[in-house]
Amino acid sequence: MRKRYHSITDIVATVYCEQKAVYDRERGDARPLDVRIKAATGTFEHLRFQVEGQTSQIVDKRCFIASQVYGGEAWQTNTLRAWRDRVLMPRATGRVAVRLYYAVSPGIARVLERWPRAAGLVRRALDRLVVFVEGR
Repeated sequence: MRKRYHSITDIVATVYCEQKAVYDRERGDARPLDVRIKAATGTFEHLRFQVEGQTSQIVDKRCFIASQVYGGEAWQTNTLRAWRDRVLMPRATGRVAVRLYYAVSPGIARVLERWPRAAGLVRRALDRLVVFVEGR
């Protein structure tokens, strides 16, 4: 006889109706197919939400100036974030440069928000940096 482990769902189900939990264990799940599909879909969505939450904590979304100029989720901003993570962060000098950037860039981003002409100049400079980064 093989061991059957109980999921947390099985354990919680016994709190609501112990007789149904015993019945389902002995004779199988008697819920209609559409109810089982909805339950499986809900479980999948919970897992997806959990994974998205864990991965979004890992990814450093800070990129103040590029976010101000291009937008937070623009491909250019994501390209610069990836370059930061792949090229700059593994090196000690790169980490120092990133720390310096984080110290001064929020103030620069606020200035760019108020002065669209300055933002246009910075955008052209960042366009060149993005081209350089993509060529690596």
